[in-house]
Amino acid sequence: MPPVPWWAVFSAAALPVLLVIGWTTAAVRQPPGYDPWGDTVSSLSSYGMMDRQILIGCLAGLGVAHLVTAIGLRPVRTAARVVYGIGGVATVLVAAVPKTDAETPPAHGIAAVVAFVALATWPAVAALPLPRRRHPDRHPEAVAATGPSSTDRATDADSRNRDRDRKRDRNRDRDRDRPWVLRPVVGGTVSLVMLALGLWLALQLPDGALAGLAERLTAGTEALWPLVVVLTLFRRTRRHPAHRSA
Repeated sequence: MPPVPWWAVFSAAALPVLLVIGWTTAAVRQPPGYDPWGDTVSSLSSYGMMDRQILIGCLAGLGVAHLVTAIGLRPVRTAARVVYGIGGVATVLVAAVPKTDAETPPAHGIAAVVAFVALATWPAVAALPLPRRRHPDRHPEAVAATGPSSTDRATDADSRNRDRDRKRDRNRDRDRDRPWVLRPVVGGTVSLVMLALGLWLALQLPDGALAGLAERLTAGTEALWPLVVVLTLFRRTRRHPAHRSA
């Protein structure tokens, strides 16, 4: 398992910091009447809001930090890193195309959906079961032209069953040896929780009373999980040098 570079730890740690500083500072700068529970985080970057550049800058930095973290997650399978990186790029696009007072630009809405879905699904992709290793046939001898006897067929069937059981046990051992953040049950559960939060957010839009809370919980969870994964893998590869081999 290749090690996680130190700069990926910093980029992952910056994710929740940028998010919280961005929405907190931008909300404080708004005049009375702004409701952090009902108004979305994206509205803080829309035209007409005071100091909207604060949130725009933090969202852009958040997207870059996601992308850098995806590059640094070397122990994670490539497909998951690509999905995660797409979420980072989409987050940058969310900042680049802010909302207006009257409407939400289509590009902003599409980028926001892509970002939420990608950041929610990459944990499940990263935790997909490992592909099974194929082993050469242990009985390469050709069968006689007259065909095997019933005893030979029974022996071969028993041997195949034992080989299948050994392969299944080896695959289970490989999955158990994976870091807990990359195990199928954990990754699938995390993705389901994030998708459920995203669904709640979608149901709260556009007139829900808790749209702001739903968006903050969704974005916060998607920003914290990469940090958990990076710290777990970073400590694992440093404490156990044997896991550093690819």
